[in-house]
Amino acid sequence: MFRAFIRGKRDDECNGDFTTVTPPRLGTVVSSFSDEYHFCMDKSAVRVTVLGAWLVFGAFVQSSVAASSDCTIGQEERTVLTSVLKEIAENSHSALVVESRTDSSHFARTFTLRDLLLRDETSELLPQLNTAPSGSTVLLSPAPIVPEVRQHELERDYNAKLSRPCSIPSLNSVSKLLVFRSPAQVRRTFSSNDLAKRWSQFHRVFGNDAELLTFSRVAFDSAKQYALVHVSSGVSEDGGGGELYLLTRLNGDWVIKRVFPTWTT
Repeated sequence: MFRAFIRGKRDDECNGDFTTVTPPRLGTVVSSFSDEYHFCMDKSAVRVTVLGAWLVFGAFVQSSVAASSDCTIGQEERTVLTSVLKEIAENSHSALVVESRTDSSHFARTFTLRDLLLRDETSELLPQLNTAPSGSTVLLSPAPIVPEVRQHELERDYNAKLSRPCSIPSLNSVSKLLVFRSPAQVRRTFSSNDLAKRWSQFHRVFGNDAELLTFSRVAFDSAKQYALVHVSSGVSEDGGGGELYLLTRLNGDWVIKRVFPTWTT
């Protein structure tokens, strides 16, 4: 058996602070983590679950919260959205239909930044675990992707802004592929009671490979060194997913640092 202790956690602490389960042939796996992300695990059972909701994408068009007519995202949020839209457009050759209202549906709430960061931090330790001799004990201290204080600030701002959806002004200058549509226009496109027919109508209007995008509000830490925005996208009744973009400020520009998958159909 191989045991790894994260951030100096002692062996005797592992028995008291964690809930342990034993799946067949895999040894000990810790299933609940303390506040500081310490955990113990077997080398053969390093697993982190990708958080997501396996949902029918077409439903999110109807589930978003209506935006206030007098609320429009500010310039800093627009700058972050511009960076993300540029990245998406550079990897697309079809029309990108952007709903001009931020998303506050359950699709933007099915995860926590802490869990997503923990998953990535853990995956970065796998090479060290794989090269360690069998039966040995290794002390690991993964470098945080985002300082813990900043994580809490980002999550607080993100959750607060989810309850205050706003309009997104047209950002067509980002790419010729972008098409902004109001929530009412999107609803009219998806007016059929048949989900497959909704998407057929969508593609008749915008093109066979067109993609529908919705964005959450953009969250920031107090120093505005990090930004967080969720994007849901879909192309058909069974072809959709979500991603959380983590950006950092570099020389005055917002640069994408990580992209975390959050849900898929």
